Amino acid sequence: MVEEIYGDVLFIINFSMDFLSLYMVGKLLHIPMKAWRVILGASLGAFYGVLELVLTVGKAVSFLLTALVMLFMCFLAFGKQSLHRFALTVVLFCGVNMLIGGMMTMAFVKLGAYEQYIEIGGSIATVYGDMPVWLFVVLSSLSALATWGIGRIFRAKNALRTCELRIQFAEKEKEMVGLVDSGNLLSEPLSGTPVIFIKEKDADFLPSALLEAMRVGIASTDYMSGARLRFVPSKTVSGDGILLAALPKAVFLRVQGKWESRRALLAVDFSDGDFGGFSALVPEILL
Repeated sequence: MVEEIYGDVLFIINFSMDFLSLYMVGKLLHIPMKAWRVILGASLGAFYGVLELVLTVGKAVSFLLTALVMLFMCFLAFGKQSLHRFALTVVLFCGVNMLIGGMMTMAFVKLGAYEQYIEIGGSIATVYGDMPVWLFVVLSSLSALATWGIGRIFRAKNALRTCELRIQFAEKEKEMVGLVDSGNLLSEPLSGTPVIFIKEKDADFLPSALLEAMRVGIASTDYMSGARLRFVPSKTVSGDGILLAALPKAVFLRVQGKWESRRALLAVDFSDGDFGGFSALVPEILL
């Protein structure tokens, strides 16, 4: 018996599944997403799914190639992340993909209307027909809803609170995900403006001269005259000190799906702190 497989149909099905999985992972982990990156990642997965049909390699090599493609898909879709964050993204992507695929397979197999029995070599085998488009759409939607529901339960039990940030400085803008820190009580004494800490590697949207001034603790005349820096008293395990915080053009936090403006200062962590795998520490008072 010869089985015909249409590469274009298989590509579309794989692309839809991978795009849905990547999108759900981005939403569950609050990763800022760009459509073209997610499309690129899903396209790679769909192309590899078709390519697998003609590859003649052993199981070990096939498993290794699949793992590498999965890693590269997550990198293409979500960009550069910390090692801990990237590992979490990959594991969740794998889990979501298996959940969606497993639910679709189970539901399809249980629909006996699409099965037939044939005799092969004296034994009876079950053969399933093609999946109708409407069934694929329904099962994909149900799988997505199930994934979303499980993600909601997971986040509700997760002790870590996160929020999405959009920071504008001069003509540049940066989006990131921050960890809500109830212990971050730093504020500028005169105005009481809270301070958001960001990692050095995520502060690439700030001018290099400003970063250097914040690093060495010396404010340049130009930036001080532009009122872009503030002195903030701080307490650490090594004693009291003063840090320099920048006043951005605008800060927005996503609250209940909407971007809301907040007044906050920016301080850069040059000590390579972990921040729980996130890019920033956001004072709870800003929420």
